[in-house]
Amino acid sequence: MVIPLVLPGDQCAGAGQTREPPMPVDGVGPTRPFAWIGSRVAHPAGDLAWSTAYYRDFLGVQPSGGFTHHDGYDGVFFGLPGGGELELTAGPVRPTAGTEEDLLVLYVRTMDEVRTIGAGLVSVGVRSVDSPNPYWNRCGQTFLDPDGYRIVIAAAAVSDGDPREQAVGHDGPPTIDIDWHVGAREELRPLFELAEDSWTQLDEYLYQGRVLLARRGSGIMGHLQLVATTRAGEIEVKNMAVVPDQRGTGVGRELVASAVLRCGAEGWSRMVVATAAADTGNLRFYQRLGFRFRSVERDAFTAATGYPDAIVIGGIPLLDRVWLSQDLHDRRPDTSASPA
Repeated sequence: MVIPLVLPGDQCAGAGQTREPPMPVDGVGPTRPFAWIGSRVAHPAGDLAWSTAYYRDFLGVQPSGGFTHHDGYDGVFFGLPGGGELELTAGPVRPTAGTEEDLLVLYVRTMDEVRTIGAGLVSVGVRSVDSPNPYWNRCGQTFLDPDGYRIVIAAAAVSDGDPREQAVGHDGPPTIDIDWHVGAREELRPLFELAEDSWTQLDEYLYQGRVLLARRGSGIMGHLQLVATTRAGEIEVKNMAVVPDQRGTGVGRELVASAVLRCGAEGWSRMVVATAAADTGNLRFYQRLGFRFRSVERDAFTAATGYPDAIVIGGIPLLDRVWLSQDLHDRRPDTSASPA
């Protein structure tokens, strides 16, 4: 008797579709399954630390072990859904990503989940590509890892006739694209002025550090400036703003999430941000994103510090500055796993 095998992705092509398991050819081969106890897919990585951060922080696949200096190789293991493992190695063999059909497929339940995950990946700079197989464009979204390997985020349950069964990203509002600003900093001054009331203060730091820009299509939706502090391993969110008609749409959240992931992957240990004590909305915003109170700087917003005009926010005089911080150690690449 042949027992039909229903694969997770088959539901996307139509309910009830089945596939038969392979049978021995011409009497050659096993007549019963081997007693396999595990499985692992191995890929060489060009930059093991960066690839580790990519799979761990962007895709949420957790390391399960690893090794260093093992016959000329370092490696990190990741537990895959369903029980298999992915192994990334750094050694004498350089990565070659294979063909457009060589895929690692990670399943979620619905297309809504695919879209949510996909938007988050795109927002932190992960490249999305079309698949030559229309099936994966209908039921998922394909991304490239740092070495060009293809990863598909796919829905396990989309039935025929579902109006959402189409190429991901071709419906709804454009996704948020976030990347480093390249070009003249002065052209961003109007954005900076949305978050800085003192021209004197802005003149002092406008050209410092690096700036992430958030775009939807060709339009700039917001920015976030990162500047190293005088403390080792610490970086500051110096200025961040979202254009007024895009506030409340998730742009600010995606900018901060992108900054945290990028800085953690680069090896920074702590991110700090300062905001007005009177701005309870900003205090709530940063705490929801993992920041915690560190200190209060009294009388930070006065004429002596470049704020000559009295400012009131929600009935509260603008006087004090609150500093918040977030530990980035959990976001940093981990290459200290013990040898296999």
